[in-house]
Amino acid sequence: MRLKIFPWLGQRFISLSWEGNGEGTVEDETRRLFVGFEQRLGQFGLSLDHVARTRMFTRDMNTWTESNATRASILKGKARSVSSSHIWPDHLGDRARVSIDLLAMFPSPSPEEKVLKEYDPPTIVLRRMNWGGLLFLSGVTDMTHVTFDEQFPVIIKRLTDTLADGAGSWDKVRRADFFLHHEETLEHLQESFARAVNVDIPDIGYTFVGTRQGKRLEIELTAKVS
Repeated sequence: MRLKIFPWLGQRFISLSWEGNGEGTVEDETRRLFVGFEQRLGQFGLSLDHVARTRMFTRDMNTWTESNATRASILKGKARSVSSSHIWPDHLGDRARVSIDLLAMFPSPSPEEKVLKEYDPPTIVLRRMNWGGLLFLSGVTDMTHVTFDEQFPVIIKRLTDTLADGAGSWDKVRRADFFLHHEETLEHLQESFARAVNVDIPDIGYTFVGTRQGKRLEIELTAKVS
């Protein structure tokens, strides 16, 4: 299991990443990952209740459906957190059907409860989470249009609205992660984003992913709001 502890945005975080072994059902494989995460977090006095974000990669659509449902059944109540999920076999080893990246936050001296905002109506994905002076957004995509150029403004509008809903704005964003369909070009994404959002985001990551329900792009954001 890959582990990193680091300070960021006035808080202290632990990131864990691991992939399944391809044994048993997809639910079994996914649950084993979270059992391992919980055991590792426990060594630092943490639990799944301290999870801020998870990111999941799966081998195919059937695996995505099963593992996503399993993740939601585990990360509920105080463990509810923002998330994204992607189909991309190249991210996985030979046997794994699912891989998960988990980000948890250590409690601060004056711990604050997570403030969660669901979509209306609620979905398997949390819309946003305010916690410890930070605003975390789940991955946002658009599956109502076909092309990148059609989807992109919808995604930006949804992100803008959710930032405002969580007392944030684009100039408060400190990390943006772009998950781009592998048939699209990074240059076109960067040009489109520069035209749409005139801010300097200090930390940006780009990952190429595969096809899921027609999406060409998904964006995660983290902002510092206090």
